[in-house]
Amino acid sequence: MRDANAYVEGVPDDDLESITETFLEPGGEFLVGERAGRIVAMGAFRPVDDSAHIATVVSDLGDAAAEVTRLRVAPDAQRRGYGRQLYRELEERARSRGVEQFVLDTRPTQTAARGLYDTEGFEAVCREWVEAFDDPFELIFYRKSIADDGFR
Repeated sequence: MRDANAYVEGVPDDDLESITETFLEPGGEFLVGERAGRIVAMGAFRPVDDSAHIATVVSDLGDAAAEVTRLRVAPDAQRRGYGRQLYRELEERARSRGVEQFVLDTRPTQTAARGLYDTEGFEAVCREWVEAFDDPFELIFYRKSIADDGFR
């Protein structure tokens, strides 16, 4: 489920090798969308701890923040609402666990993902260049309040 414009080759996917430890045990979720026996989408959230890189970039997160990650739709299944449906289920599950704020990052080239985040009420809060790999890239960081206050 890789898209050449979305991901940087050589960046490890260690979290996908340990879903239980990475997402479920800390209090997050990892969802998979299936159609006709084929995985077409996935997405996850996990609580943000103070040592997470995103916590150092996006300020004032508080204790009830979670990072949305691994939100992907297979290229041949895009533009059918799978990503939005999966995201909304993640948000509902997070809210039921007391999460009040979502944060995430994405690359500028991910225009479809950025469109989803914009229409779901996320706000771009900052940008950062990552030079830790052979091919430096830019990330845009987003945040959204999902507190159960009756407003969405």
